[in-house]
Amino acid sequence: MKTSSNNEQNPNRMHRRSFLRTAAGGGMAVATLPTLIDSFSIQALAGGDPRLHQLLEDQDRVLVLIQMAGGNDGLNTVVPHSDPLYYERRPTIAIPKSKTLRINDTLGWHPAMTGFRSLYDEGKLAIVQGVTYPNPDRSHFRGTDIWLTATDADVMGSTGWVGRYLQTLAPSYPTELPAHPLAVQIGNATSLGLLGSAGPMGISFRDPDEFYRLVNGGGGAGEVPSSDQSDTPAGREVMFMRNIARSADVYASVVKDANDKSGTPSVTFPTTDIGAKLKVVSQLISGGLRSRIFLISWANNNFDTHASQTSTDDATLGTHANLLRELSDAVQAFMQEMKNRGQDQRVAGMTFSEFGRRVYENGSVGTDHGTAAPLFAFGAQVNGGKVYGANPDLVNLDPIGDMLMQYDYRDVYSSVLLQWFGVAASAAQQLLYRDFSSRAPGLFRSKPTSVDDTASREAFISVGPNPATDFVVVRVNVDQHADAHLVLTDLRGGPKATTPVDSWTGVGRLDLQGLPSGTYILSLHVGRAIAHTTIQIAR
Repeated sequence: MKTSSNNEQNPNRMHRRSFLRTAAGGGMAVATLPTLIDSFSIQALAGGDPRLHQLLEDQDRVLVLIQMAGGNDGLNTVVPHSDPLYYERRPTIAIPKSKTLRINDTLGWHPAMTGFRSLYDEGKLAIVQGVTYPNPDRSHFRGTDIWLTATDADVMGSTGWVGRYLQTLAPSYPTELPAHPLAVQIGNATSLGLLGSAGPMGISFRDPDEFYRLVNGGGGAGEVPSSDQSDTPAGREVMFMRNIARSADVYASVVKDANDKSGTPSVTFPTTDIGAKLKVVSQLISGGLRSRIFLISWANNNFDTHASQTSTDDATLGTHANLLRELSDAVQAFMQEMKNRGQDQRVAGMTFSEFGRRVYENGSVGTDHGTAAPLFAFGAQVNGGKVYGANPDLVNLDPIGDMLMQYDYRDVYSSVLLQWFGVAASAAQQLLYRDFSSRAPGLFRSKPTSVDDTASREAFISVGPNPATDFVVVRVNVDQHADAHLVLTDLRGGPKATTPVDSWTGVGRLDLQGLPSGTYILSLHVGRAIAHTTIQIAR
């Protein structure tokens, strides 16, 4: 089995990753905060690094990710009511055509999804059909990891696609912390999707007030181990956990202040799990938290509907209907609240699930693990009221009898990176390990005006040799009077080299002698604009 290039074979690192993802289940919420590997110390700057603060101010867009854990049944969500094979292969659980909510002449929403239907009809929600990846894995755990790391089915990734993206915005994180957290997960444990090469790129908590009380009542981080202690395995583990506590202190008050400033919501959120979590997200956004990514999910694999997916008396009722109603109503309330608060133009969201369900129903009034399924993008800037892709093909199936792929899930991620966040095409390709831009659906109406957009005009022309050994020559496109310079950092954010760019020739030369082999981030700074690429050093 292949291993991604950023997956360090370090038993301590893997232990810590497990610790970060599970410790909060035992009430240790601070374990899900920005962390450090080994004895590399956090520099929590008073008020945050002003450069990172400015970056978050300029790049103003927010993405809300909703994980439908367990594998959502796409055929009963977006119903192909004009296809007789749908009813033939689902004699018990199929949604009657007369009860679907109209999308077009051949498709209809599950009748519980009135909120999604309204957003779709308003042009604020889009459907992407047939999303999966080549050689899909039908295991919950493996399938989820693939979606979160944005890797191929035979690659074991150790960082998440969101974590890698956020690391390009803040290469020195977490040694230099921005004033506001880069990402927030409402839940118990940090998602693999938020992991960067140096640990989580965001924070996780169930409730802002609970988070604040826990951090401020926990007694602090204690004394830092002496240098002789911190250079031992036990000392490094102690330092690791104390760095977690220190980073918690940085963000506890920021989160609570945003929550307190938000005031009373202008809409009534559903009193459901997802309704409550989206209410928290809306409060933090409305209260001024500048985080780029919010991630929420159900507490369990709720969409794993092997049995009793629908009522035996009425296929439009039952477990799956309740989940779809919960999602649909909560997203509609959230988007209305964002509109009322004047935040809707800068907020978009996307659902995802590790796989769809089988075409054929099983013998337990349910469905088993499948492959392709629709996902949904929502927001005022979404090219909504559209279905991307064709209706499900229930004739041409894979050898196991499941639906074939129309969109690779990374096509959708590419759309998010390129169109919503304005990431340069070369950077998106590096983040997703391959170029998926040619098949990225046009989900968003406009690219942002941001630091990244400005930087794209001051683009890299050439970087070579790459891989490099002793030096690299960089040619860039900058204004002849620009104040430009290059900065080389390792994947932990540690600065390794810097050099000015001759603005008349657009050339800069970096000395790489003494640097170990590996992947490095090369940043071009032109005023406030920053563009990123990567280079390899090979010894």
